[in-house]
Amino acid sequence: MNRIAFISSNGFAPWGGSEELWAQTAMRMAQEGFTVGVSIKGWTTESKQVGKLEESGCKIIRRHNDDSRLSRLMTRINPKRTFAFFDTFNPDFVVISQGGNGDGLPWMEECLDRQTPFAIISQAASESLWPSDSYSERLSRAYLRAKQSFFVSQANLELTGKQIVVNLENAKVIANPFKVSYDIKVNYPQDTQKIKLACVARPDLFAKGQDLLFEVLKMEKWKNRPIELSLFGKGESEQSLRRLKELWKLENVNFCGYVDKVETIWENHHALILPSRFEGLPIALVEAMLCARTCIVTDIGGNAELVEDGVSGFIAMAPKVECIDEALEKAWQKRDSWSEIGQNAAIRVRQKIPRDPIAVFADELKSLF
Repeated sequence: MNRIAFISSNGFAPWGGSEELWAQTAMRMAQEGFTVGVSIKGWTTESKQVGKLEESGCKIIRRHNDDSRLSRLMTRINPKRTFAFFDTFNPDFVVISQGGNGDGLPWMEECLDRQTPFAIISQAASESLWPSDSYSERLSRAYLRAKQSFFVSQANLELTGKQIVVNLENAKVIANPFKVSYDIKVNYPQDTQKIKLACVARPDLFAKGQDLLFEVLKMEKWKNRPIELSLFGKGESEQSLRRLKELWKLENVNFCGYVDKVETIWENHHALILPSRFEGLPIALVEAMLCARTCIVTDIGGNAELVEDGVSGFIAMAPKVECIDEALEKAWQKRDSWSEIGQNAAIRVRQKIPRDPIAVFADELKSLF
């Protein structure tokens, strides 16, 4: 058995952080001699990462784009056309990567119907997105019959078990890859006259909660303090955030777009702040901690599995304005210790996250077939 398929259920954007684990693992296994097939949604403008997959020897099969009226009609006429990948590639084993914890269910059920062994990756789970009774039962059946299900945080594993009402004994926590060197050292910014916070997350109000942070920063006490917020990333909520900035006259907020070299962010910023409403385990958090930066995060997903409140960062108890304000105030009062707290973060993250998450995950998969 050496034909392994990676299926991304992502249908929202050409690429995202949740795609990196399966994609880098697919490339690693192709280079090791496995026959690797990849099923992704076809996009009009495709991510450059797809080209890298092809260059590494992966066979890419692009699914039809259901955004068109004709494509939706054809899918209604022939629902199975979505799963033609199985007949084209004929995999021995399938890895289904989900942005959440239930969007890959149709692929799981197709594997069950075809008696094809499979594993599941879940990149996030949310208290705000509960499945219906019928969907929960279908997910229960699929998760229990998977060879293994993988989560990026223990909190998401436990929440998923509660949502689908099963004990997930065939589940493990694994780590996502990151974009900085494991041994990186970034000098702490010398200029402390103005405290610079970085929010490294796509503009996505539903998940990332930047509006909550804006609401905190519009308080008079924060407007009157020498503090500056830089937003890094591209996403569908950017224009709404720009309008909020103007509405609330947030002169200390900057939009910096996407930055490929993450370490350049931390050369000029003192701390990371993530006001997320739900997460798996943010790659931006891991990268900031590797760069020895203080992190201010909500107690969502795996954040509190990495950050020790007051020791290696600061935790807001919930994604609420008053909680984020409280955590930021606590951090502000200890701002003279942020360099030391960042060093604690650098030690902590290396205790929790392996040097080569792709090698670890690839070995996990190889043990299943």
